[in-house]
Amino acid sequence: MRRLLQCLVVMLAMAAMSSAQIDRRQPLAPVTLRLFITIDGDAEKAGYATVELMDAVGSGNALDSKLTDNDGIVIFQTLPGLHRIRIKGLNIKPYEGDLEIARNETSHVERIRVRSVASEQQKVASPPGGLVSAARLNVPPTARKAFEQGTEAMHQQDWQHSRTLFETAIRMYPQYDVAYNLLGVVQIQLKEVEAARQSFSKAVEINPDFAEAYRNLARILFAERKYEEADTLLTKSLSTDPLNTWALATAANAELITHKYSEAIAHARKAHSVPHPDLAGVHIVAALALEATQQSAEAAAEYRLYLQEDATGRDAERARKAVARLSGAPPN
Repeated sequence: MRRLLQCLVVMLAMAAMSSAQIDRRQPLAPVTLRLFITIDGDAEKAGYATVELMDAVGSGNALDSKLTDNDGIVIFQTLPGLHRIRIKGLNIKPYEGDLEIARNETSHVERIRVRSVASEQQKVASPPGGLVSAARLNVPPTARKAFEQGTEAMHQQDWQHSRTLFETAIRMYPQYDVAYNLLGVVQIQLKEVEAARQSFSKAVEINPDFAEAYRNLARILFAERKYEEADTLLTKSLSTDPLNTWALATAANAELITHKYSEAIAHARKAHSVPHPDLAGVHIVAALALEATQQSAEAAAEYRLYLQEDATGRDAERARKAVARLSGAPPN
């Protein structure tokens, strides 16, 4: 009997080894890895941070390095297994950590929370998205937990549940500026525009340096064609988050509409100085403002920049004709 049991154990071990060898020989299916990078919990989105994706021992190359978008999102195509992630960016502490993707996954979502340099210096510096209010440092754990659950519900697009959770966090801590801001975002999704306006207004009342909340208020005003008011809020947001491309581009547009041409040109050119994917239209805004101030050569240069960035865009034909008109050359 003892010999029989020993034989069975050996046979099972050999079968397991054989199965593992067969499994290893099977090619690994590619996986879409989506990373959400936020700063200081979920206080701010880590826009335009550099993310390096490496294998488990930390090796990588230029193909494994990407920038997050304005919402702190970056997407890689990779393979299952253990990976090391490195993150660095303006005013954030360098981050290094691991994540594992299972063999049976075809997509993997991971949230990574990094720290701002300012978070350990009483927020004396300005992280992306604006200054963090001192009140945010005193959030009770129960309110923070409700807030974090609310953000998770948001990512699942469970708007009613996320609203309840943000309202719970605010009841627990009435000075919770980021909770007010995200409550407003949820209310916009629920088409409760007036309630959202009040939530965003409360966020900036608590934290007068809250750039994202100013931008959200400006979105409402811009949709209502209140361009002067929207521009005022966008300019305020840029005082603490000066490289936000959406704010720069939208401020330039509002200033073009209200004939503040010098400001429109300055904001459009600043937007061009930082990564601005899908915002080639800032060059059309700059060109129109330059034409309005009789700067034809500079306007033609802006139209050419637009064509370099979006040769098949909706304003491409307009830009080609403008270049021909301003420079005397036939349109391409």
